[in-house]
Amino acid sequence: MGRTVKSQTDSRQTALLFGLGYTARALLSPLRQRGYHIIGTVRTKDKARELSEVLDVDTVVFNGQVSSELKAAISNSHIIVSSVPPSDNNDDPVISALPELASMAAKCEWAGYLSATSVYGDRAGQWAFEDELLRPATQRGRNRVEAELAWLETGLPVHIFRLAGIYGPKLFGQARNTFSRLEMGTAKAIIKPDHVVNRIHVEDIATALIASLECPNPCQVYNIADGHPAPPQDVLDFAADLIGEPRAPKFTLENADISAMARSFYSETKRIDISRAKRELGWVPSFGNYRVGLCEIYRERFGKDAFLLAGHILVPDADLEAVHRELPKHRAATLAETGCLRFDVYPDLQNKNKFHVFEVFTSEAAFRVHKQRMEGTDWVKASANVERFYTVRKA
Repeated sequence: MGRTVKSQTDSRQTALLFGLGYTARALLSPLRQRGYHIIGTVRTKDKARELSEVLDVDTVVFNGQVSSELKAAISNSHIIVSSVPPSDNNDDPVISALPELASMAAKCEWAGYLSATSVYGDRAGQWAFEDELLRPATQRGRNRVEAELAWLETGLPVHIFRLAGIYGPKLFGQARNTFSRLEMGTAKAIIKPDHVVNRIHVEDIATALIASLECPNPCQVYNIADGHPAPPQDVLDFAADLIGEPRAPKFTLENADISAMARSFYSETKRIDISRAKRELGWVPSFGNYRVGLCEIYRERFGKDAFLLAGHILVPDADLEAVHRELPKHRAATLAETGCLRFDVYPDLQNKNKFHVFEVFTSEAAFRVHKQRMEGTDWVKASANVERFYTVRKA
């Protein structure tokens, strides 16, 4: 045990989180905002003590053995969320240890099991919908199917969430994004024609679960992704350009030196449809594509008030000479502004009309000052006809 769990006289409702990993940590703040007392499970006593302090939650040790503390937490829980993956024995650790979970959790009004889109198997790049026949191609996909069934068969008011690949910022010491691998020089771009990957920002998972909590529909299954699958090499290239690091080296799948586990992710490709979650839960991802999500993660490096603009411009042939002539002066003048933290505009190596743009200012107000300074300048005249394609993130 970590911190002492709440007493029976505490009037708040309790949320029990099986597994205090990365995704569960994104749930802590929205659950607290709704007044829930939170209990989370961890595997060891040392971890219980550490996370009780770091996450400011009550903790219970659960490593397959059911303690009296865990039984008490279950009996007092109004909502239950499990992000615990299937074990090496191909079963769900929670259900295997707690076959009578439903009778123990008499107060439970809503339960959520966090599954994965690997249950669909290969769809040859087509869209995957929740009610389709599941044809998992990997063992981890088959394990997820079995775990979903085990949770649904408990008799609890269970909701299944099939999550795409999770990414996001640092949460209580944990992060999931490509920036660190790029900065360490360990990132690899594996090229497989027509292969796309589905993603979901961790904060959008939390909002989806809260939306379901507020609009329960037991036994329903929801796909949770951003709805804009993309080739993995595109994501890596954008992330590298965004933080100013060299792009990751590219390999064909046949020539790539990667683990069998990593290689298995290229054995299937699909596009995850999220129309049910949007329609039934009124849920819309705040980070609707990888560009928006990565820009927000990068923006936060500069402070909570920072203003970021990233993307590219397309310059007509007739204006190329003027743009090249005025760009160095425009860049020097912008970098001299007090509120400018970064300003990079440079031509694409493959397309002479395309220029990449990355701008960071201390605040939106500083960006407005920048816009005002540009009024009537030669740069504005030279770039009057360019097409602009920007992702903007601000406080």
